[in-house]
Amino acid sequence: MIGVLYESDEWSDRKLAAEIEAFGAPVRLVNMEDETAEEEALACEMLVSRVFASAQFRGHMASLERMPRVIRAAEERGIPLVNPGRAHFFEIDKRLATETLAGAGLVTPAVHACGTPADLDPQALSYPCVVKPNCGGRTTCTAIARTAEEARAFLAEAPAIEFIAEEYVEPAHGFLTRVEVVDGACALVVKRSVASNGLSAYRFGSTYASYPDVPRAVADAAERASAALSIELGSFDVIEGGRGPCIIDANSVSNVSEDCTELLGLDLMRAHAEAIARRWHALQKPRPLSS
Repeated sequence: MIGVLYESDEWSDRKLAAEIEAFGAPVRLVNMEDETAEEEALACEMLVSRVFASAQFRGHMASLERMPRVIRAAEERGIPLVNPGRAHFFEIDKRLATETLAGAGLVTPAVHACGTPADLDPQALSYPCVVKPNCGGRTTCTAIARTAEEARAFLAEAPAIEFIAEEYVEPAHGFLTRVEVVDGACALVVKRSVASNGLSAYRFGSTYASYPDVPRAVADAAERASAALSIELGSFDVIEGGRGPCIIDANSVSNVSEDCTELLGLDLMRAHAEAIARRWHALQKPRPLSS
């Protein structure tokens, strides 16, 4: 049984589970908000995390609190995780992900500071900068600050959670490059437009376009990032510029809306399901007897 750990009623979660079953592998959807979640998860032969860093903005902190315990117990019992457990900690800690990628020789934004709004000193930051939750996603509570006054105004209204302030990298070509990886290899690359507020997000009206002529260096950078963070199934947001491909975000949980599946030209959840089911079937093969 494959346990798909989820924290919100995402279309992509239900789609992933159905596709895994279509590949002949049994699935149990485990709601990580339930008190029985840990017991249900550890009764499975393999686990897949669909717990997003943005769970805290949906009131699903219980899921985020349970994940480290499930990861630790699964590793102790030899229950495989897809992605490996360490990838989850990069999902929920942007500073850790950015610094790990930089340590691996990849181009990333400079991190100026990290802390709660009360901890951050706008006068000590370099501008322009991006201020965003250190654990979060979908550009929730995110702003581009071009002056200390703008940063101060944003932080005055921000929730009392940990934020990261980092270098703002200008999208020189007017778009952000999203690279989806499957089994650590580039499977899909699209352009995502930048909204009028300078951010790129589906909820701000950003649109997607195919990117068949993406430079090989961009795909290579994403695959190197995949290896560095153990993100076998996930995505990377890249800005192409003079310093080379700059990785501005890493996601160990990829999301897709129903209307984007046809648009992107690849059924991403089906591709994930095939990779997951293939690994599960490999676990079912009998091991040769030792001599």
